[in-house]
Amino acid sequence: MTSRWTSLSRWVLLTGDRRAVAAALLAAFAVLFGPVGHLVTLGGGGRETTVPLVTTLLSGNFVLVSIVVSVNSVFVSGEQSPLGQQFGRIRDTAEFRRQLESVVEADHVPADPEGFLQVLTGDIVERGQRLQDDVPPADVDVRADLDAYLDRLGAASGEMNARLRDVERPLEAVLATMRFDYARQVEDLQRLRAEHGDDLPEQAATTLEETLDLLEYFAVARAYFKSLYLRREFAGLSTNLVYVAVPSIAAVSFFLLHFSQLPSTHALVVAVHVLALAPFALLSAYVVRVAAISRRTESPGHFVFGDGEPGVPGVSSP
Repeated sequence: MTSRWTSLSRWVLLTGDRRAVAAALLAAFAVLFGPVGHLVTLGGGGRETTVPLVTTLLSGNFVLVSIVVSVNSVFVSGEQSPLGQQFGRIRDTAEFRRQLESVVEADHVPADPEGFLQVLTGDIVERGQRLQDDVPPADVDVRADLDAYLDRLGAASGEMNARLRDVERPLEAVLATMRFDYARQVEDLQRLRAEHGDDLPEQAATTLEETLDLLEYFAVARAYFKSLYLRREFAGLSTNLVYVAVPSIAAVSFFLLHFSQLPSTHALVVAVHVLALAPFALLSAYVVRVAAISRRTESPGHFVFGDGEPGVPGVSSP
């Protein structure tokens, strides 16, 4: 039962198509307003409140569309920067890739997020193994802490890379990065350096610093890929909201104009209310996913509040 509930909540919050989630929410409204409402009211009442309520929902739809268009305009205006700023952004991205290529000693790193992250985490794991080889077997305490770190690193990177191999859309790449708790990895390495720094050979200390640098590259890359995804998400929200809101407004307006000539059936009233709530359901579906992803990937550096992807050791679920 718990696993089913977890799968359902994950589908609603993260993986499900937003249109399907909105449709499921509207179906729940239809059941609540229809059979359940009919049973509660014993089949009577409510007609005198229909027009005021539908009118309020219609006004809310106009306001909702205006707000979403304004939010989308903010994202679009961010792209309308002067040529120098655009050039600077492109150069910063290219410089970031060149720096990473020099650190991982590769001639080229993939441009797609899944390939880029696989190369990056693969090199992090390789540095961790190199660090293990640099520590003498006689340093029992150091090796015990290092082995514990490598176990967590291997589990996190292995699970993330398994998900990255099956990526078919940008969302899946962003969700895969939630499995890699880089803040925990940084904390483990910094604790190892603080407690055993004097006992580490020079080569091991150098490898440790290089691993910390790679983890910072991972943090930057994850934040950047998340920003690209959120931009696409808001664009999708704006497009789908137009497709949903225009028919909804048209149907509700028709109902209000011809209310006196239409049959006063409970089913018709329920259908109009559900149609009027369609834009709100779609907006809710998008908002909960954006909020969930933002909260679970909110750590920009070495500090984290503890909310993360369910199933990650040491990270609480919502």
